[in-house]
Amino acid sequence: MTPAKRKKRSLRKEVTYPHSIEKVWVALTDPRALAEWLMPNDFRPEVGHRFVLQVDGAPRMNFSGLNECEVLACDPPNRMVWSWVVVPGKAGRERPEAMTLTWSLSPVGEGTRLVLEQDGLEHLRFFDRMSMAFGWGTMLKRWLPRIMARIGGDLDFSPGAIPLKKRCYGTKTIPDHLVR
Repeated sequence: MTPAKRKKRSLRKEVTYPHSIEKVWVALTDPRALAEWLMPNDFRPEVGHRFVLQVDGAPRMNFSGLNECEVLACDPPNRMVWSWVVVPGKAGRERPEAMTLTWSLSPVGEGTRLVLEQDGLEHLRFFDRMSMAFGWGTMLKRWLPRIMARIGGDLDFSPGAIPLKKRCYGTKTIPDHLVR
């Protein structure tokens, strides 16, 4: 099937947390917090900032471990949009088109609703899309609450919610300049 005829594929996850919108925003934008619940990174919540999310790769699965991203929009503490490209792990493999992640926050009652929308999944295999859906569900429902429990009233994140050895990724090959 040609790329022009591919059916649009997207993913949407919605979770409500018993925390302020500001606290949820910190969990999404503090690079130390991101490193614990998502991946090691050099993230800054600034439009135009190009950043990487990186873990140990799996070359046999064509996974380099490197994800190249850019902040496309940032409206604290309500909305943030990233582009996201999973860099192939094998030389000569075609670089996939960028996916788009949109993080939207809104106050609800005594808490905050987070909606994550990921577009541009057409190029992924069915198994990869299902794995991604499962992964985001786990991160948003299990790990993000652990991160928010470590954000104080001053909105400062205290690392250690998810120790390095308990995270879902390896970091043996991660460059030192990335936040872990």
